[in-house]
This record gives sequence, C-alpha cells and structure tokens, in this order.
Amino acid sequence: MTSTYQLYRRLSARPLGKQVFGIGFMLRAPYFSTVQPQVLEMAPNRAVVRIRKWWGVHNHIGTIHAIAVANGMEAAMGLLAEATVKPGTRWIPKGIELHYLAKVTSAVECIAETDPVDWDKPRPHEVTVRLTGRLGDGTEVVTGHIPIWVTDNPRG
Repeated sequence: MTSTYQLYRRLSARPLGKQVFGIGFMLRAPYFSTVQPQVLEMAPNRAVVRIRKWWGVHNHIGTIHAIAVANGMEAAMGLLAEATVKPGTRWIPKGIELHYLAKVTSAVECIAETDPVDWDKPRPHEVTVRLTGRLGDGTEVVTGHIPIWVTDNPRG
C-alpha cells in the first residue's frame, strides 16, 4: 500500500478528512489545483473526483473547459494507480484519449476504473485505466482512457 493511499484511508475516516486529503493532494501535485478536485473516492481499481463548475474552469461558452475535465480525469487516474499499484512497483501515464460527448454544463464526476486482473501481469506492463465523466443527473459527458506503464521501482 502506498503512503498516499495509507494517508487517504486514515484521513477519510475522520470528519473533513477527505477535504484535508484533497488539499494535500493538490499541494503534492500543484497542477491539479487549477481544477480544485474534490476527492470522493480512492480505492484499488476505482477513484472518483468531482470538478465543480466555477469561473476558473470555464471556457468561452460558460461550460467546463475540456482540458479542465482532462485534468480531473488524470487526477482520478493517479489516485486509482496509487491505491492499486503493488508494493515495489511504480507507474507513469503514457498518454490520454478522451471523447467529449456533451457540454459539461455543471459539476462533473471524473471516474477512473480498472479490473484487478489488469494489474496481475509480469512487469513491466501496461494498464489501461477507463475513464468516464458524468453530470449529477447521470448524463455521460466524457469517456476515454489513460494507458499507464507499470514497472519495478528501483528505489524499492
């Protein structure tokens, strides 16, 4: 279990713990602070962050900008990877492919998922993280994937 996932488990059980973890997550990876992801779930094979609609993520038509959604998807993928990667391994994203299905007119949940068998391969190997973006009413607005490269960690 990574230190990131250990911290999430400790904090999420406490009042305001997920919010505190989310602030720490943005400090550790400052670029994510541009979209202010709210961490809703972090677990092996699944992570969910919420990107709220506010002026800092708007595009020229007043909806959430496509790249802001991509940042949310990458944040969710990173949380999933940290919760899922086996001891003695590390991961790095290899790219991102997203399909924007509809305008993101309100807060969006960025969902990252894998299956346990995706991780049970000899290293190095690739894991494809599936991505879905949904509005509060369930409307699917984005789909895609991020391939990540999983290798042995030379630092242990």
